[in-house]
Amino acid sequence: MDSTKNASESPGSFNGRPVQGSLFEEDYLLRTLGAVVTSPDIAMAELVANAWDAGASIVKIFIPEEDAEQLTIEDDGCGMTSDQFRKRWMTLGYNRIKHQGKSAEFPPERSNWRRQAYGRNGVGRHALLCFADRYEVETRQDGKGVKFVVTTSSGRDPFVLNSEEKFELKGHGTRLTSYVDRNLPSLNKIRDMLSARFLHDPQFTITVNGKSVPLAEHTGLIDQKVLKVTEDVKVEAFFIDLKKAVRRTLHQGVAFWVGGRLVGEPSWSLR
Repeated sequence: MDSTKNASESPGSFNGRPVQGSLFEEDYLLRTLGAVVTSPDIAMAELVANAWDAGASIVKIFIPEEDAEQLTIEDDGCGMTSDQFRKRWMTLGYNRIKHQGKSAEFPPERSNWRRQAYGRNGVGRHALLCFADRYEVETRQDGKGVKFVVTTSSGRDPFVLNSEEKFELKGHGTRLTSYVDRNLPSLNKIRDMLSARFLHDPQFTITVNGKSVPLAEHTGLIDQKVLKVTEDVKVEAFFIDLKKAVRRTLHQGVAFWVGGRLVGEPSWSLR
């Protein structure tokens, strides 16, 4: 019997450590994340949902007309610190509910706002891979910012941080940038889809190439009426079929806006 062999060692190990860890092909994420990184519609919806979960009030999107040009998504949400980015963004299968709860986070000036978060399993943050293998994330919080370059990889890690650059800039928010190498989104289709998915909350504005879609111009608009509640109270009602623009959405039902703000959550049950 070899007295130098550690009793805790198992066959195929050296000094109790594995002989080899996992390796990843360069397109590992593209082949495992499915529609999030192959469908531009789903990718853009996931990226805007990240801004929603970060307590943004506005998301500005620019979609180029041709491949090899720059696509950007910028929001005024709470942003992230360097440590938060490394934990949340760089963890495969990040469990948002476990670490951050079911509700969206907000910047200090919106601390009284309430939203149900879209994020669950951390898949949506990889949606920029739908357009290229390399992208940039510039995020800031409390006047301190950091810019990361993220790329897919092969070998030990499926994706890596290529660089990190810190800077100081007032405000908060996140800006995502990528040159489009594939799956160029359709500008009008994306604008209609995003407005349908998020139109229930007037405190959340999305512009695509400088233009948003008001309720009265939405492609899913079925009817528009002014309902008389009393002699002095009238309600303007818009009836919209979301299925004309988006297959599914987290929020369905009747949404009440009072003074330009959403009251409660959209629901089919009125109480």
